[in-house]
Amino acid sequence: MPDTLPLSTTTWWVITHMGASSLLLPAFVLVLGGMWESGARTVARVYLLRMLVAVTITVISKCLFFGWGIGIAALDFTGISGHTLLATSILPLLLRGIPWPALQARGWGAAAGWALALAVGVSRVIVNAHSVSEVVAGWLLGATVSWPTLRALGSTQLTHWASKLAPLVLLLAFHTGSATYLPTHDIEVRLALWVSGQGKPFMRHHLHSGRPALPPALKAGP
Repeated sequence: MPDTLPLSTTTWWVITHMGASSLLLPAFVLVLGGMWESGARTVARVYLLRMLVAVTITVISKCLFFGWGIGIAALDFTGISGHTLLATSILPLLLRGIPWPALQARGWGAAAGWALALAVGVSRVIVNAHSVSEVVAGWLLGATVSWPTLRALGSTQLTHWASKLAPLVLLLAFHTGSATYLPTHDIEVRLALWVSGQGKPFMRHHLHSGRPALPPALKAGP
């Protein structure tokens, strides 16, 4: 990446950690619990369903590439960015719950969540974890989760303590170990190899090299 980027590499890594599953999945549970205990139970159910569908689509897109090399070379696409998906799905609702009435009334908390989710997506490109197309796909998919949920909540105030404390989870992004302890990438690779029978996962350079499929894993003898 160019040396003229306005933020340091360390800062971009902190931002990218704010989309880590090890931080946002616990935050999601707190947000969901806050909705449920605040009386928005129908919204919480639909939000959970949308999230499950979005995560499933994301995992499938990655496994298709890791296991079978299925991607889009013209777009440099090897699978939807999970960090961007989670950030866009959760951060607008997470920051909506900041216990400052002025921010909630004007929707500034949710707006800050959208902006931070966009920054997480940009960071994934800057740290060379994903291509632009993969980040855009994650942002759009995440928007189908969070935007309808925000509209359904409207001006409903989430008063439960879980909603108010959930944003504090983001402070753990400053501690690298806390932000990376859940090895979702490794789990996805292992799942893809197990289902496809490949010995090694396809990598991004395979998408552009036109190489034949990788040899399958050797089976044990009789």
